[in-house]
Amino acid sequence: MIGGTTGEGPLLSVEERKQLSEAAVQFVAKRIKIIAHVSCLSTRESLVLTDHAQELGVDGISAITPFFFNYSEGEVYQFYEAIAKTAPEIPISLYCFPGNAKYEIKSSLLEQILKNLPNVKAIKSSNPDLIRLYEYVKIAQDDFSVLCGVDALTLPALTLGACGQVSGNSNIFPQPFVKLYDSYQRGDLETARECQVAINAVRAVLKDSIAYFKAASEIQGLPVGNPRLPIQPLSKSEKAKLSIDIVKLKSS
Repeated sequence: MIGGTTGEGPLLSVEERKQLSEAAVQFVAKRIKIIAHVSCLSTRESLVLTDHAQELGVDGISAITPFFFNYSEGEVYQFYEAIAKTAPEIPISLYCFPGNAKYEIKSSLLEQILKNLPNVKAIKSSNPDLIRLYEYVKIAQDDFSVLCGVDALTLPALTLGACGQVSGNSNIFPQPFVKLYDSYQRGDLETARECQVAINAVRAVLKDSIAYFKAASEIQGLPVGNPRLPIQPLSKSEKAKLSIDIVKLKSS
């Protein structure tokens, strides 16, 4: 998934986001599936990125709810309708992140979307409200996936019927996420709980922060540059402490 929250999509220009998608498609060369995030402040720009993603042949499109302004349920529906109809052959994933986007997808809206927009196939819920996530699971049809976006709730979400996790922290430490999922699928809940504890320790070190993700990536040998302003990179002292904390995480 490229150009989402961890990918700093909202801080990039439309042209930069096009370049990002093009580079990802070229590099991946169909070895894995690519989901391109397309949401912008305006529907018009979102559809420009939707068209571009469709031309590139991505495997899926993700779109966060319209953000910054307060929108009605009808306006949010029309936004998703425009994206779904612009790329009718591509699976669409809704992205609900009320803490950042100000809008929470209610069950009534999800039911309306699933009834009328057949290529909407998933929802990522970056919402700590597990009651809401369970409502999504109850509405979900056989070919619709409910995904959790809150790393602290990876295991609880799976137990409620979520299909998986879309994670920022796993870009830096994928191992506990993979092990948790595999353990849960085997029915080994004890190991899965241990992995959730490990994930929580990763979160405490990385602070769910883009600046920390990028610094941690560099510390581990993969420099990816500084975050886009106004997000500030870590100071020397913060990076030094992070290096020590990463060593402790790896040895624990």
